[in-house]
Amino acid sequence: MSRIDIDAAIDRLLVKTRGELLSRIEQLSHNVAIEDTNTKAYCHMLKIDANGNIRLKDLIDYIDTKLVEYAIPKKDIDLASRYLQETGSPAKIIELKNKANALFTDLEKTGEGGEILLYILTQEFLKLPQLLSKMSLKTSGQLHYQGADGIHVGFDDKKQNLHLYWGESKMYKNIASAVSACVDSIKGFLLDTLGASSTQERDLQLITSNISANVNDPDFEDLLVRFFDKDDELSNHLVYKGICFVGFDSDKYPIDSDLSRTTDLIKSQFDEELNSWYKLLETGISKYPNLKQKEIHVFLMPFPSVEEFRKYFLERIK
Repeated sequence: MSRIDIDAAIDRLLVKTRGELLSRIEQLSHNVAIEDTNTKAYCHMLKIDANGNIRLKDLIDYIDTKLVEYAIPKKDIDLASRYLQETGSPAKIIELKNKANALFTDLEKTGEGGEILLYILTQEFLKLPQLLSKMSLKTSGQLHYQGADGIHVGFDDKKQNLHLYWGESKMYKNIASAVSACVDSIKGFLLDTLGASSTQERDLQLITSNISANVNDPDFEDLLVRFFDKDDELSNHLVYKGICFVGFDSDKYPIDSDLSRTTDLIKSQFDEELNSWYKLLETGISKYPNLKQKEIHVFLMPFPSVEEFRKYFLERIK
């Protein structure tokens, strides 16, 4: 196909971490196959520290440190990093942080906190980099962008297929409502056939028209756009997959720093609920028979209150 090492090129897009997220969230399950589907579930909860405090605000502080890499194109970040190396001044990086903050809405019902959590979890656990920073395309912080909540990329070296992961995030009080809404939102991106009026078309146009800013690797860019060119044979090697984040309320978390409500105790209580969460996924996806065949990765996370999460998120970034 090409002399370019696509796996290596994609890996260069991935923003690495040292596992800082894992001090804030506890894994409940990983890569669990959902019956009669090609979906996998990944469940996490917020950790409780030794003083009985939920690590919610700490998680939001961590999210705040990821705003630049999520909302700003790679080329701009590379230029700011080079400026720091050449001058020793972080001025350009600070400029990018201010720019990133301004892109986020201050609307109370914003779903942007869940969207960036989807980005963080996808990179941390699936090792799939973001291909398009849609936040950078917003014309106003008071607006939400249209289309998918995230677009990530992977590659199957054996089949020489490029995997495009369409992302959707939903944070509702009720888990059943959140799962249903998420499935309804993702199905069009995975099942619509290509065409001028397809669900995916606008985002595919955005990928190709902004690929230089988001990839910053001319040789790799030239190869990537061929997968999105309907007149190129490589367009037959583009595979759609899904990634989802589902946040919802739970009353399992401690109130007022209850020292008896430890991470281990709450984890054991959530363990008893996991099968019911998986069943909701199976039911939701099975509404659309063709969706059962699609590879979808779903992150599920209970919160003391998704409204409280939104409130703290807005306070932190604004």
